[in-house]
This record gives sequence, C-alpha cells and structure tokens, in this order.
Amino acid sequence: MAVTFLYCIGAAKAGTTWLARALRNHDQAALPPIKETHYFDSVENGSSIWALDQLIRVRSDVRAEMAASSDDKTRVRNTRRVQEIDRWLALVGAQRRNDAVYQKLMMRPVGPAHRVVADVTPAYALLKSDTYARMAALNEGRTRFLMILRDPVDRLWSNIAMTVTRRTEKGMPFDAARAAVLAEVTSSKNNPERARSDYVGTLDRLENAVPADQRMVLFFEDLFQSETLTKLSKFLGLDTPLEGPKERINAGTGLQMNSAERAQLADLLRPQYSNIQSRLGSLPQRWQDNLEESMVTS
Repeated sequence: MAVTFLYCIGAAKAGTTWLARALRNHDQAALPPIKETHYFDSVENGSSIWALDQLIRVRSDVRAEMAASSDDKTRVRNTRRVQEIDRWLALVGAQRRNDAVYQKLMMRPVGPAHRVVADVTPAYALLKSDTYARMAALNEGRTRFLMILRDPVDRLWSNIAMTVTRRTEKGMPFDAARAAVLAEVTSSKNNPERARSDYVGTLDRLENAVPADQRMVLFFEDLFQSETLTKLSKFLGLDTPLEGPKERINAGTGLQMNSAERAQLADLLRPQYSNIQSRLGSLPQRWQDNLEESMVTS
C-alpha cells in the first residue's frame, strides 16, 4: 500500500511531541530520525541557522547516548541515526529547494508495513499558502495536514514562560525578564511567540492551498481522548488507533500567570477565539473560560 506523508504543522506547545511519540510507537507509522525536519521553513525563510541549531542539538544528544551506552545494539542503532541526521543537516543547511531529496529522506525509514511517514514541525504553522500547496502535491498528492489548536492564552503563556526561563538562565533578573517578554508579545504582531498564536492566519493559508479531505484540525484539549485518536487514525489510514505515552511531554516550566496577565492575553487573543468558534463550532471548556475572561476586560 502507498505511504502517506503527514505534515503536523503545529501549533507549538500543543502536544506535537506527544503525537510524534505516538506515531513512532505505532506499527504502521514512521518518522525521520528527528521530530522536526525544518526543511520547508528553512527554504521559505532563506535561513537555516535556527533550524540547524535544532538538528545539531538532537545529534549531540544521540552522540551522548552513544558514548554512555555499553550495549552494542544501542550503539549501532544510534550510529545509524546520526548518519541519517547528517543527511538532513546537509539538506536543510543548503537553504535551497530540493523536494526530490526531501521525499527521498522521508521515505528512508519506511518499511513494508508502514502507511504513514510524518514530519512534525510546528514552525510550519507560519508557512505561506504557496508552500502548503507545494507540500500537498508531493508524494503524488498522498499527503495529509494536521493542525492541533490549544487554548490560545494557555499556548501563548507556555511560550512566554519558556522564553522567560531561558533569559533568566542567561542571567537576566526574573521580574525584568517576565515584564520584558510580556511587553514584547503584546506590543508587536511580528513577535514570534505571538505569531505562533495566529491560528486564524494559519488556517486561512492552509484552506486556500490544501483540499478539505487532506487536512484535519483538532483541539489539544481533546487530543488524548480515545475518540479523537480513533478519528485521527482513520484520517491517516491506520488500522488501529494511535496510543501515546501516559506521561506528559515537555510539560512546561510551572510559571503561572497572574490575573492581570491572563486578562491582558485574553483580550489580545479575543479575535482568535471568536473566529475559531465560528469556524469549528463549540469550543472546549478551557477555551470558553478564557473567552469569558476576554469579555470581562473588553
């Protein structure tokens, strides 16, 4: 049976790592040696510096595991994984379009039993419609797109908290880092954390480029339910439902919003709530609670 390419295009901080684990553990699904290939965003942006940093970090982790292991099978497996990562590094580092090589690398982990091979790169949520159309046409059109939507305030705060933590680790005082990151997010539409919360923009570009039967939108808050996983598995052509790890993945820093911060972000993101509600119908309870918060501040 022909293999389908799955592009999970986000959202960031919305269960994509958990989904990648679930796919990697399924007998009929395969992934490259890295969760996020960053091929399409590197080509579109004309810069691969950030993407290469991500790939090199994964490579370094695998190399460290190799060095620490005394098991020959583990060392051989990780040696092969490093070799595969090097192939992706060469493609992404070239910063030019080479879809034929991308397809070839995507197919390398595919075996006779596999139905799906997935590229789970949340940065793809920021791609242009033309790029989505090009992605949809690859693999002779056997492609699927998945977008996971997490409550906009929760998702954005998760990004903010991560950035605050990184700045404090570099020596910036905590209170100053918290105030600075929040100000950056709320003052500029071009702020990267804020841009990743523009679900409406992503869905507009996706719908303009990809046929309805090739795309699916799910709520993060529903992702872990058996009904949702069964629906997703059928969309991907899998015979049995996906099952993910029981533990939370990349659970976050634990930094909590105060009421003023929550109200500020809810007001900022109010258009996202209303548009997604009109688009998809009823919202999860968590979304409804934060939508009410935005109405209180209006």
